Amino acid sequence: MSGIRERHLASSRQAIVEATAALVNERRHLDFSTKEVAERAGVSLRTVYNHFPDRADLLDALGRTFDEQSSAMGGPQAADLGTSIDLSSAIRASNRAAEALGGLSEALAQLPLADIGRDEARVERTKLLVDHIASLMPATPTEVAEPVAIVLRHLLSHRSWFWLTREYGLTTDDVTDLVLWTIEVLTAAAESGHRPNRLEAT
Repeated sequence: MSGIRERHLASSRQAIVEATAALVNERRHLDFSTKEVAERAGVSLRTVYNHFPDRADLLDALGRTFDEQSSAMGGPQAADLGTSIDLSSAIRASNRAAEALGGLSEALAQLPLADIGRDEARVERTKLLVDHIASLMPATPTEVAEPVAIVLRHLLSHRSWFWLTREYGLTTDDVTDLVLWTIEVLTAAAESGHRPNRLEAT
């Protein structure tokens, strides 16, 4: 395949993904047709189907494109999230990439879980982050450290970034600082023995 053709295909694919993201953000739901995506992207319906054979492929592309572009901006990927990571730098880089990616980032955060599907990379990132946060509480029993880590993982998620910035008006830097502070406070509390009542009883 020639370089010109490759660039043309990449350009039309990117236009389709951006059109899908724009429609998700405008409608705040997934009630739009592939024909509307084609019209918004300025391509034929056939071109959309050549890139994305069905609606699930089109929605999956939002996540894949976000991951690729976030990684190019320094956002952490699963391979970066071992127990030796600098959590502060990783969260800051991830949130700044989410902010920079704008409409694509917002659309991905609004997709219903059923439409995102089971993204193995996301599952792996979640496990590694939960393990890392739990490792910050070495004196805390596993049955307490793990659920606390899961709650904190949810707080530093892409969806939390979206709601805290877009719905509640916080800046990305404020969200990052508050999440890091919350992790510090809650892990220190768990380590000192101050834990949720139900978990203390286990």
